[in-house]
Amino acid sequence: MKKLIILFFIFFLSNITFAQSGRIQIAFLGVFHMGESPDYKQGSITDLLSAERQKQIQEVVDDLSKFRPDKIFVENTPDTQPYWNEVYKNYLNGIKPIERSSEYNEIFQLGIKLAKKLNHPIGVTCVNFVQPDLTIGVRIARNKVDTLMTFYSHELELKRPSYDEYFLRNPSVKKAFNDYITNYESWKSQTIKQHLLNLNSEQSISTLHYFNITGWMDTNTNGFGAEFTAKEYYRNSKILQNILLSVSPFDRKLLVIIGGGHVQVLKDMLKTHPYFEVVDAKKILSDL
Repeated sequence: MKKLIILFFIFFLSNITFAQSGRIQIAFLGVFHMGESPDYKQGSITDLLSAERQKQIQEVVDDLSKFRPDKIFVENTPDTQPYWNEVYKNYLNGIKPIERSSEYNEIFQLGIKLAKKLNHPIGVTCVNFVQPDLTIGVRIARNKVDTLMTFYSHELELKRPSYDEYFLRNPSVKKAFNDYITNYESWKSQTIKQHLLNLNSEQSISTLHYFNITGWMDTNTNGFGAEFTAKEYYRNSKILQNILLSVSPFDRKLLVIIGGGHVQVLKDMLKTHPYFEVVDAKKILSDL
């Protein structure tokens, strides 16, 4: 009970601070996964470590630094926080990651490099959530709700069609996806900054949201369209929860570096929040 009272008191004080100090600015920078990822279509750039590409990365980092975020949130699960803390510590001492997957990762290329430029004490904060699907979910379930959600997620995944079948049953989704990939391939010849500006356009973000999340409901794919869409909303709700739990009363600006498919739903969930102001990431890259 004493712990509960203390937590309530802290939350109450935090709310007063938010209300008195104005809203916290938060920007969602949608990115392509620069290295390997479990996504259906890979978006990596093979020459990312070339001198020219690294110059382009630095240009993006310099632009983002002008926003001066108090915290930098990235798409990795909280259990990996110690690893990225160590990566950041090493990078401050001039040591790059040994693992290729880490050096190619946007967490390092953008998040860690930005944190170093801003001299952040903690580097990046991991806020991703991965659906359990009974791989290790039941073993780490904290309560009955976790257990039930794990079983539910697992059973739902057994009903998920392959992407080929998904596209076959949903011609509008297939067209949206193919049109997007055509545009995306053309962006690869552009600078990293221009690539990100295109990816974060209103049309791009809404299209990613459609074929990643709401498109499942078009023809009620496999009889579970709404459930697949709801599962994606659940995942993003958990990501947002991780972000909110990491915000302190002293934060004034926040940056979330995350796969482009997450941006629309996260922005929608926060745009009515009285303590937050969603900032257009394109303005950070182009106007500041």
